[in-house]
Amino acid sequence: MDIAKEKVFKPIRKIKDDKFSIDKIEQYCLILSIGDRDLQLTIIDIKSNRVLILEDYSLNKTSDEHQKVQVLKALFDEHHLLMVGFWKEVLLCFKTPKYCLSPLSYFSKDNARAILKMNCQVESSDSVGYYKVNSNDSVNIFTYQKEVLKFIRSIYINSKIKVTHQSGMLVNAILNNTPVSNENELSIYIDRFYMHASVTNSGKLLYFNSFLIQKFEDYSRYINLICNEFKILKKEGKIKLWGYIKSDSSHFNALQKDFPVLKAGNRTSKLNFGFKFDEIPEHQYFDVFGNYFNL
Repeated sequence: MDIAKEKVFKPIRKIKDDKFSIDKIEQYCLILSIGDRDLQLTIIDIKSNRVLILEDYSLNKTSDEHQKVQVLKALFDEHHLLMVGFWKEVLLCFKTPKYCLSPLSYFSKDNARAILKMNCQVESSDSVGYYKVNSNDSVNIFTYQKEVLKFIRSIYINSKIKVTHQSGMLVNAILNNTPVSNENELSIYIDRFYMHASVTNSGKLLYFNSFLIQKFEDYSRYINLICNEFKILKKEGKIKLWGYIKSDSSHFNALQKDFPVLKAGNRTSKLNFGFKFDEIPEHQYFDVFGNYFNL
């Protein structure tokens, strides 16, 4: 891949609140969610809990961490804000497929890799990170791209940097979402190529897992399995859906036909959004905004 000659990223969505001010950078948090072929950035004013900027980019497929850094560097070099180094806090969220949630009582720094290996295949070359999920007593253990983290640290040398994972941020978003149900509730997040699912009851997490989606029928198959396991009724239970799907699309309608109680999820009430964010359906970017709960 010749980064110098090829456009390696593409903007999908850009929203900027009128209240954003470059002079207030030191009270803003910058959130970067980085996946295999996408990146979302969000800027939140910590004092007002107001979301000021949301941008979404598709990235070219890369074969290794070095290429990934080159793609990110191309985006950062062209961006008017990403090279600014005086954010109050920078939160870097990885969206890697290797992760697990461990009860805090079972976790120690020395056994993080061993716990992760119980849940997925972990190579000796994989970098393993962990952090406490603020919304419940668990530790999110995951693999991350070491070169990407090194690149981010080289830019934001004057800012506090936290490293998280998408799975923990979805748990944060779901457990902080109101109203809270006192029966088993299934929450689904449709990502690009994946479906993440959780079951909660009375504000407690009972289940969380991710599924690779290869064809549309996979959604119904996995949802059925979870509903049967946790006795969630298709016509009387509670199923919420967030993510990269339009609520008026044929896919959404097909899922609602299989699961009549399914409805689009709502945005968290603990963040403030200006009118410019009205163009985004409330059930989209749920994981990105969930990073707020680990600040």
